Amino acid sequence: MLAEAYGLRFSRGRSVRDKRSWKLATVVLLLVALGCNETVDPGEDFSVPDVIFDASFFYCRVEPMIFQQSCGGGNGAGESSASCHHTQTSYRLVDYSPLVADGCTGDIVPSGVAIPGQAQQNYQRAQAKMNRDVNRAALFAKPTGIATHPRVIFEEDSPEADLIREWATNFSTQ
Repeated sequence: MLAEAYGLRFSRGRSVRDKRSWKLATVVLLLVALGCNETVDPGEDFSVPDVIFDASFFYCRVEPMIFQQSCGGGNGAGESSASCHHTQTSYRLVDYSPLVADGCTGDIVPSGVAIPGQAQQNYQRAQAKMNRDVNRAALFAKPTGIATHPRVIFEEDSPEADLIREWATNFSTQ
């Protein structure tokens, strides 16, 4: 019991001092518990784990756009693949072929299509860089130059940025 944790032992003939000590200990513990309501800024790469962004939308629309923008293998203008997302960063893209998108119908992966492990890795890594608040999503902020990144991949008002914004609205909660 709480009283025993603080060394307060009560018997039938409790003294006034013991009763006051018990009340004081209870009040102090309540005040401490009520005082623990501070918030902590989780940082810019924070994402809520209970939010799952639509995988089909990623495979059919986002992943092909990411590869079209040369995010994996460099921009071809003297930038080597050793400096991009195939080899150098924690956000590693796995190049594979054919892309899942090659079999998509609109934004839908046809039922029965097996998603390759490489595509699943790309999705999981991209999801970790997403956020419902797209401006806080590294997958949006870094390629647009809002956050630090070696180069601007696409502008904030581009169709590519709009695609990331759209993906941020396609989610479910568990």
